[in-house]
Amino acid sequence: MKKFVFSALTLCAMLPAAQAACTFNTSTVESIREIVTASGGWPISDAQCAVLNAKKLSLQVSGDATVLDGVSVAWAAVTLIDSSSRVKADAGRTSTYVNTKKASIDVANEMLVSAVKDSLAQLDFNKAAAEIEAYKAKNKAKR
Repeated sequence: MKKFVFSALTLCAMLPAAQAACTFNTSTVESIREIVTASGGWPISDAQCAVLNAKKLSLQVSGDATVLDGVSVAWAAVTLIDSSSRVKADAGRTSTYVNTKKASIDVANEMLVSAVKDSLAQLDFNKAAAEIEAYKAKNKAKR
């Protein structure tokens, strides 16, 4: 019995790690990738990851974090893009953060991560994937 309980607990402890192991393609600059990775990685759910992989899509992220005239500023824009055809969804989301009280690149980088998280939380992955499929079908019909 003790062996069974130990095995069950071990399996349960491994499940979150297996779920977190979902990998997907991104289209972004190295600086954004490094900042997001340093803060714990891309905040993508298993369902969102499944959409990306099933449809062979990449998460496209653009943005920046900087300090301008004593103000920390960060923004991020996210959408989905087809990995092979490079067709991009119109459905995308953008978030911007401004901090006038703390001017530092560390604060700006933290705000960039928040902007990425907010943008991803607002993005409808299924809608964006459907847009890409519709654009690809329309393009194929023209040929």
